[in-house]
Amino acid sequence: MRKLLTYAAVGLIASFATPNAFAIKEFSETWVKVYVDSSDNEEFKKLAGEAKCNVCHIDGENKKKHNPYGEALEDAGLLKKTFPPKRFKDEPDKVRKEVEEILKKVEGEKANGQDKTFGERIKAGMLPGGDVKGK
Repeated sequence: MRKLLTYAAVGLIASFATPNAFAIKEFSETWVKVYVDSSDNEEFKKLAGEAKCNVCHIDGENKKKHNPYGEALEDAGLLKKTFPPKRFKDEPDKVRKEVEEILKKVEGEKANGQDKTFGERIKAGMLPGGDVKGK
């Protein structure tokens, strides 16, 4: 019994000590609303559905590591500390508009070595940061 309590205590402490991942549900929902829901391209919709978090992150990597699109969004200010979930609850319309502005701002940027901007990639039916694995 003593071991069980010790393991439970360690697990509880570890869960609080683990940093939260960059992505939050509201970022993803806003991205889907802006790009996926408004798209007529069924292949792009399917691709985005398969990619999920890998629109910004890299599959199999620590979630703090981003693909070029995720890095550009983070550099533009799309950070959990700036947009904590509580802000989304307290002032949802205002915060979603701010997130949309960052998404639109980053559309004009390119990843190193890419011909197309992130926005051009999206319009062409491609994921902005890579493939469905985020690579």
